[in-house]
Amino acid sequence: MNADRVASRRRGSGRTLALMLKAGQPQHTGQPAHAGQPPKTALPLETVLFCVFTLIALAVIALTQLGLPVLLPPPVVQLVILGVLVGVLGLPHGALDPLIARRAGLWRRPLGFLGFNLGYIALVAAVVAVWILAPGPSLGFFLLISGIHFGADWNADRSLWLRIPPGLALLTLPAWAHHAEVAAIYRTLAGTDGVMIANLQNTLGPAALGVMLLGAVVAIRSKPHHALELLLAAALAALAPPLIFFVIYFCALHSVRHLTHGFRVGRAAGMMARSARFARLAVTAGPAASTGRGAFLGPVASARRAISWPIIIVVGYTLGPILAVAALWGSFGSVSLSDRMTQLVFIGLAALTVPHMVVVAAEARTEPPVRGIHLSKATP
Repeated sequence: MNADRVASRRRGSGRTLALMLKAGQPQHTGQPAHAGQPPKTALPLETVLFCVFTLIALAVIALTQLGLPVLLPPPVVQLVILGVLVGVLGLPHGALDPLIARRAGLWRRPLGFLGFNLGYIALVAAVVAVWILAPGPSLGFFLLISGIHFGADWNADRSLWLRIPPGLALLTLPAWAHHAEVAAIYRTLAGTDGVMIANLQNTLGPAALGVMLLGAVVAIRSKPHHALELLLAAALAALAPPLIFFVIYFCALHSVRHLTHGFRVGRAAGMMARSARFARLAVTAGPAASTGRGAFLGPVASARRAISWPIIIVVGYTLGPILAVAALWGSFGSVSLSDRMTQLVFIGLAALTVPHMVVVAAEARTEPPVRGIHLSKATP
């Protein structure tokens, strides 16, 4: 009698957990669906955010040009806003790197995780050291790899040569439309070499605009929202002050796209496997572990730990650079506030971009965790 009661309780716990896990899975509607991708009819969150903030910025700029009393924040305030938003919204998308690295096989066990972190930090420090020694080439290299990385936001299913040009054009347009402001920023980052780079981008500006328009034409049939993003990005880069353009693009579109996609791929690749394992544990646990509340709470507690540890990693990797910047804040001596903010934000982004792209490239070389999905390519 007691054995029957234990078996019944075990089966009930397993069914309860299975129902809870199934509630978080997408329902089958008879239509083919790709795991980890949003419905085709819904605009991605980042598209909506980017469109809203871009249209607001363009409206404010238009009102300012008409002479209405609408003021854009001064450059130093723009830098402060940039620093805060990059820290809060921009850094978390790079904080997924440990999870991407694990899927790519760069680490498996705690000792490997420690080695990955030490290597990541060493690469960050190396980028900063090289920038101090050779700021001009470092700025040029940073713009090049950033353009390649940003280009993956659109036409992700196309060849590499169709993805790269829009990203490079995106970073060229501000120097064409706002040459003096961009040249001043580049001078702060790389001296006279930075001004030369701004001059080169200014010369290439009309070609960059054509590349953005061509990218929109290429995207319009397969992914119309990518075409919309490209057109709005070109307008924002040409009309908005450079720092406002970068804040809106980097925080509202690029970071949100990679952050949501990274979580979505990770959930599709690993959550279902863990859910099945926890469900089996609830059903097959021995009689000693299946009595009382432990039969149900044990697997659920394990599931919660499996779900929450990626969030802990993301928070830690976000707070780490912020604390590092706070520690370095006083090391700039008599440098003005705007120059100090410019150097911290952009050199810091360069230092984090290099290891981030190494991890993304490593993930792209492996078999995708979900059929047809690569973090470096698959964008909604």
